[in-house]
Amino acid sequence: MKQLIVALTLLSATLLAQSGSSADVPHVSPPANGPSYSQLYCSGFITRHSISRASYVLGSKESPHEDRFPGRSVLFLRGPGLVEGRRYSLLRQIGDPNREDSSPEQRAKLAKLGSLYEDVGWVTVKSVEKGTAVASFDFSCDAAIPGDIVVPFQERPEIEFRTTEPEIDSFRASASAVRGHILGSKDFVGLLGTGLIVYTDFGSAKGAKPGDYLFVMRGYAPGDLNKIDRASEGLPLEAEASAVKPAKVAPSSDKRLPSHVLGELLVLNVTRESSTAMISRASAEMEFGDVVEAEHESSVREQRATATPEGSAPCSRIHRMLFLGYGCKGNK
Repeated sequence: MKQLIVALTLLSATLLAQSGSSADVPHVSPPANGPSYSQLYCSGFITRHSISRASYVLGSKESPHEDRFPGRSVLFLRGPGLVEGRRYSLLRQIGDPNREDSSPEQRAKLAKLGSLYEDVGWVTVKSVEKGTAVASFDFSCDAAIPGDIVVPFQERPEIEFRTTEPEIDSFRASASAVRGHILGSKDFVGLLGTGLIVYTDFGSAKGAKPGDYLFVMRGYAPGDLNKIDRASEGLPLEAEASAVKPAKVAPSSDKRLPSHVLGELLVLNVTRESSTAMISRASAEMEFGDVVEAEHESSVREQRATATPEGSAPCSRIHRMLFLGYGCKGNK
């Protein structure tokens, strides 16, 4: 009997301890029918606007023994204007360590879009004294490091998948003059498939908005092919001995072929020059340099939620800079 009482006492203590620790965990719920919270808040972005580095990660409770700080760490932040009780995002400017283009001028085109920033996560400031803040690292996409940029946290627009997915044709004769390209990806992955995050030069200046879908295509002309396909293009064609007077196919006829549709992207957020998107469907591997185009405008209008929620507060300068006011009061 005594053993049973002791066991129940230990079990009760364990449950109380667990319930106490879970109270400190912020409630993070993904959209009911859309990209996960991590896909939205760990997707990164490209911008030409300068982001202030006045506030940054100084260290952690475990300094100097650690220089990489995982989620749930206690961090020390330094910078002006840090306010107790507020949430802040951690950002890191990053560069592609690869030194070879995956498609013609891919790295140069990516650089022209602006600077690439990685989402590290977000923190909540617990106290501030003499410009140094103590913060809890509540949501992490990656380990934080000293020097990570600290900016005010901004909610990102919730995006829902469309209720019915139209069938994607395998081939598409492009008539659109507005085109873009996949120029980069999260974690610099080269071969791309469903669920991965990519960066394109199809931004708001070309009509992209969060929640839009873009087709991903690859043509058959030499300029549209990747390195492996271009190597095959140069090989001599084998003749069929039994063929009598076959029609001559000019090399330039590749331009007359329709583009091969590889899948589609769901736009998560945009700047004027670029967009961050998730590959929502893929029928073949995608690569840097593949073409992106908007779907037919009629279908886009049917699927896009254009109304701004009532009571939305005006957005800060950082939100307008990163998301062009999407989701702000008076903006669509």
